[in-house]
Amino acid sequence: MVETDGAPKKETTWKLPDNIEHHIESGLLNSAVGVLVGGAVSVILFRSGKGMRTAGMSVGLGVAIGSTIERARKDLKW
Repeated sequence: MVETDGAPKKETTWKLPDNIEHHIESGLLNSAVGVLVGGAVSVILFRSGKGMRTAGMSVGLGVAIGSTIERARKDLKW
């Protein structure tokens, strides 16, 4: 424990895995592309709306997040 100004502070003992920032950046980019493509396809296929466009965008987001997690697990050996 390190004391500063009389208040004890704990030192952290954990750290993020090396090169995780690449997976975070890839996940954000994949998510943005997945939502945009899912939304565009939903506009073409579901002209009436009624929540189907949101569902299409959600599917795109889910695929992007799943792909990123799969790639990160392989590279970081989780």
